[in-house]
Amino acid sequence: MTSKAVPALDRVAITLSGVCAIHCIVTPLVVVLFPVVSACLSSDQSFHAILLTFVVPSSGVALTLGCRRHRDVAVLALGIVGLGVLVVAAVPGHFDSWERPVTLGATALMIVAHTRNYRLCRSDGCEHT
Repeated sequence: MTSKAVPALDRVAITLSGVCAIHCIVTPLVVVLFPVVSACLSSDQSFHAILLTFVVPSSGVALTLGCRRHRDVAVLALGIVGLGVLVVAAVPGHFDSWERPVTLGATALMIVAHTRNYRLCRSDGCEHT
């Protein structure tokens, strides 16, 4: 995979992180306002597992390729911490009542990492921007 894929993967990862954040914020509101909806929704665990199957590879590739190009360790560190926390938060029983805030924090780290990666790639004079 070439470095031309980095901006697209960063945009995909930012979008997926946004979807996760929206899910974490909206789901409790919908369940409270419309209790019948809770019977129709799949569990948060299955949603997180499905989302992680897309987030981990796209983030890993985008951040690795981007860091290879612009050598910004902060991007890689933010990404590794964010992904690690997302993976741990998705394991049942670890956080229980803290799952949403922890996931939102990790999502924010991922958005910052990918936004920084995207901007660094653009400012680095890459022909793929």
